[in-house]
Amino acid sequence: MSSFVLCARNVDSSTQLFGGSFGGTSYLSIEDDTVACPLPSHKIGLKAWLDAIMMQASPKLGDPDRKLDVVFFVHGYNINPAEALLRQRLIEKELNQRNCPCMVIGFDWPTEGTAAAYLYDRSQAQLAAALLVKAGIIPFAKYSAKDCPVNVHVLAHSMGGFVVREAFRSMDKIRDADMPNDWRVGQMVMFAADISSDCFAVGHPDMQPVFDHCGRLTNYFSGYDEALGVSSVKNLDISSRVGRVGMPTNTPAPIKAVDVDCGPLYASVGNRVLNAIHGIVSHSWYLEDAIWLDDLAFTLAGRLDRNVIPNRDHFENGKFALKSTRLAT
Repeated sequence: MSSFVLCARNVDSSTQLFGGSFGGTSYLSIEDDTVACPLPSHKIGLKAWLDAIMMQASPKLGDPDRKLDVVFFVHGYNINPAEALLRQRLIEKELNQRNCPCMVIGFDWPTEGTAAAYLYDRSQAQLAAALLVKAGIIPFAKYSAKDCPVNVHVLAHSMGGFVVREAFRSMDKIRDADMPNDWRVGQMVMFAADISSDCFAVGHPDMQPVFDHCGRLTNYFSGYDEALGVSSVKNLDISSRVGRVGMPTNTPAPIKAVDVDCGPLYASVGNRVLNAIHGIVSHSWYLEDAIWLDDLAFTLAGRLDRNVIPNRDHFENGKFALKSTRLAT
């Protein structure tokens, strides 16, 4: 199967590879699954990109059992194009193995590719954010609705959560006459999200556009996340990150919100390592954890109510915790 990427990076003139700065919109189709890194030569036009996605998502038009959901995956900071594609393909493989038939489309926003460039990455995230909705979600939703509507979800890791928040906020502010405002996604999923926990309070203007345009928002967090402790300092923001402490407990949570504590699950495995991907273990371990991937598959598939998804302990006010023993298959 081909891999599809909505890329917002520049092309480095000296290397003719994608760089770490904002460069506008590139629609990429990577047909050879042995190719490890997206290249400018993979660029195609918007219509060709949408046609190819729909052909792969709906191999038999009109057959609901064959139709695939589409998940836009937004990576975090300090991620180069090759690592972004690696994670995108891993997520797609793991979800499909768990009876969650979907295509994962990467939103590759520009990062410098070093941990020290946190503030630079954040500035690039703000520049690129609107393209996720304006050049990706809305065109795809409008196109797919013609003959075979496809469910669209968003999955965001780390600073990717910030990208999503800024994308949804910016589109609501722009109110472009050519862009409908009734667009929406089904499941919105954030894990290890680098966003202030405070802005998840009911009615907070920073997150309200996200809640307005999604059916459900699930936040996976872990108190053991070392990267988010560092980012709070680098960001000059002393507020706790929602990917580390969860949503606020001293104020009502939005009715669409689901908060899942993954800290106990992380702690249940001693000396965790990353085998397939690269990064800080306590920040990226989710993508290689079978129990978390089970829960993600149930969440995106949407066939079960949030209160009956296996492997979750249920608390009050939309709060859950993942168990450390795998029950789902």
